[in-house]
Amino acid sequence: MIFSLRRKSKADRELLLSANSLLSHAKKVMEYRRHVLGPTVTGEIVAQRDALNNAIRSGVFSDVRNRSDRLRRLLEVNGGDIFPVKFLNENIEVMFVAALLAIAIRTFFIQSFQIPTNSMYPTYFGMTHRIIHGTDGEFFWKKLLHRVRYCGSSMDLTAQVGGEVSIPLVPAKYATGGSGNYIVPHEMVSVRQCFGLRNVVRRKYALLVDNVKHAITTPADFPLDRVLLEKFCGGATSWKEFLAKSGTKLQSSGNVLVHGTGVRVAPGDSIIRFEVLPGDILFVDKISHNFRPPGVGESVVFRTDKIDAFANSPKFFIKRLVGRPGDRLSVENGKLLSNGKPLVANEILKNLSAKSGDYLGGYCPAGLLATGKEVTVPDGKYFMLGDNSSDSYDSRFWGFVPQRSICGKPLVIFYPLSARFGKCK
Repeated sequence: MIFSLRRKSKADRELLLSANSLLSHAKKVMEYRRHVLGPTVTGEIVAQRDALNNAIRSGVFSDVRNRSDRLRRLLEVNGGDIFPVKFLNENIEVMFVAALLAIAIRTFFIQSFQIPTNSMYPTYFGMTHRIIHGTDGEFFWKKLLHRVRYCGSSMDLTAQVGGEVSIPLVPAKYATGGSGNYIVPHEMVSVRQCFGLRNVVRRKYALLVDNVKHAITTPADFPLDRVLLEKFCGGATSWKEFLAKSGTKLQSSGNVLVHGTGVRVAPGDSIIRFEVLPGDILFVDKISHNFRPPGVGESVVFRTDKIDAFANSPKFFIKRLVGRPGDRLSVENGKLLSNGKPLVANEILKNLSAKSGDYLGGYCPAGLLATGKEVTVPDGKYFMLGDNSSDSYDSRFWGFVPQRSICGKPLVIFYPLSARFGKCK
């Protein structure tokens, strides 16, 4: 034991700390190497350890120093891998316990989750973009700070030939806002990253310049449509909206329709340059739902492996729970009705019902909740909808979420360091 360390000189304090560390290592050597050392060496270590311990208690520093030297020499000869101390030997227990603790926390208590899409916008942000204009006029430190805060990645598509930029379009596979919507066609491709060690799936698009294809790839969960609508179509929220307002007629080119933007580029010009900003990263509470089922109006993270539409590609989704077993749901005039009454369980649902604040779109009738349809939630299941109803692939299209698929409730947004940082809604 060390008594009154604050009253000792610095050299004396260091001597006492070193002596106590030797006692600790002597104990480890005895515990882990007793069967190797034999009774004679074991007795010597015990004797030297007791002698050092008595010297520390007596407070005679010359004796502490002598006894420490004797015990150190004895341990250096017989300590094996335990003594002399190496970094790995000293810290392997701490690292092992820390790893077990981290695994336990992630498995049973709290786990991080990154929002993949904008189906819950504006409550949570999936991957978004920022158009880069020219050199953007930003200083180096401003760009660096922006990169640290948002961890964005820049993309630039350069024209190989000169001519008009055209965008191919095909009818959308599903249209939450009704029929008549379009998307830019793409294919999913595998790309090797990290010196070929990592295989990543990405979306591959092809824009046209004078009918010459120019390929660009984006993250798998990032559609290029919003970028193109902002860059070439005045920021319309969908191709359906842009075509309706502008009166533009699509041209036919083979199996696809083409929108001529009227923008001309020369070889070497940037067709489009933008930054992809990653989605919000959350901490998810994985334990409370085992004691209290999620309530109507709460945002919930769940697995899709028990949902038929995702049988071959299970994912993790975050949606808002709007229906529990027995609830009757329908959509009328942009309002979500539960058992015949507008659903206003919390502030966000009130805003969606009133189409106020950032929630101007309300709810779109589609799929199971198409105009004139009503759905009843069966036992053991939940009905989940995205806050961004016009751009959400949710229970309207793939059905109900089994109760056993619930993973947890989001707690806080901890990255990026934006205005949304903090408690989840």
